[in-house]
Amino acid sequence: MQDQNLQLGYSLPAGLIRKVALQKARVYVMSENLLTFTKYTGYDPEIGGGVMSIDRGIYPQARSFMLGVNVTF
Repeated sequence: MQDQNLQLGYSLPAGLIRKVALQKARVYVMSENLLTFTKYTGYDPEIGGGVMSIDRGIYPQARSFMLGVNVTF
């Protein structure tokens, strides 16, 4: 299995966050299982069945998105 996570973040400028009594502030968005690049014709190549690559009704891995804020007071 390969790493399937993507996280993009932005640290707010120090001059801006000091006005609200914070030392650090970071906003981020994260996704798990965002994209799969393959020529596999089934739903998910990682859960494919053993016989002729038939998925056999198994659901693909869930895709999730998260939004967060890290702050240091």
